[in-house]
Amino acid sequence: MDEAAELGVQTREDTRLPPASIAGILRLVGNGAGGPILLALGPEPLRTHQLTRRVSHLSPRSAYRHIGILRNHGLVARQSEPGVPSRVVLSLTDPLGRNLCHLLRRFVSTTMTQLPRGGNGAEPWGALTLLGEFWEMGLIDELSQAPKSAVDLARHAHPMTYHQVIRRAGLLATYGLVDACHPNSNGKYYELTDVGRRSMGLISDIGRWRQRHVNGDGTPGLTKGEMATVLRATLQAVRLPEFAEMTIELEVSEGVDGPGSRLSEALRGHIDSAGAMRIDSLPIASIDGSAAATINTWFGVLLDGNRGRVKVRGNLPLVDTCLTQLYDVLWEEG
Repeated sequence: MDEAAELGVQTREDTRLPPASIAGILRLVGNGAGGPILLALGPEPLRTHQLTRRVSHLSPRSAYRHIGILRNHGLVARQSEPGVPSRVVLSLTDPLGRNLCHLLRRFVSTTMTQLPRGGNGAEPWGALTLLGEFWEMGLIDELSQAPKSAVDLARHAHPMTYHQVIRRAGLLATYGLVDACHPNSNGKYYELTDVGRRSMGLISDIGRWRQRHVNGDGTPGLTKGEMATVLRATLQAVRLPEFAEMTIELEVSEGVDGPGSRLSEALRGHIDSAGAMRIDSLPIASIDGSAAATINTWFGVLLDGNRGRVKVRGNLPLVDTCLTQLYDVLWEEG
């Protein structure tokens, strides 16, 4: 069977739609094939045999299968060139595939460089599949609030058993996204590492990509609660020793930028004497500075370093430094 026929067999069920969820995208690119194929096609279109050489960890048949999956999701296009046998040229769709490739490249060049590689030097794409599972099950939200025991995580409303949670948490620890700690004599607790917190940049990037290219109706790519999770997780990677013992509040509002009342969700961080940020779950009597923005504006803060539309109150240097660091900790080179 020539390569055009091989690809045709793999793409009969042609949906032309990406997965609908953040976790679905992370599974698609984190399966060991989707991400590498998209990055290989980033610089230029390739013939099928050229692409299979660049993703040499895959067999040709496995590469054909995953190319078909990416085509079904509208991320890769194929064009047949005349000849016997016929030749196929593969390229990223524009803007869907090309923009997803761009955000993956940014993540690989920053955060993924800090994850342990496999024995063959391969990038740890499997970490993204696990991240997607924990995101989908609400466990990243749990870990964004405070260190949690395995019992705490297993108790959360999701279909995983205690042993499945333990196994996945151990794998996330192997990838360096969570750390197993023993804060007291009550056993092992898990918390997000700084690298795990930096992975919120990829979550945000995929969220905005979904909003622009998948949703189609202006629906935000993250919900209000999901953006609060991203901010809560990222905030604890910020270090502000010059503002020790101060408290900051970040607020996420629903809707698009513009007038009108919106439902909002607030989170509060207290800076300890060493400058580390701690999330406060209880109401705080005094807030030294606050920043309020819509989901779209928070995308700008986290992904572009654009703070122009954030509503700031209180200690302006505190808030401005915090917002600057939210961007810097996500995207500084690893």
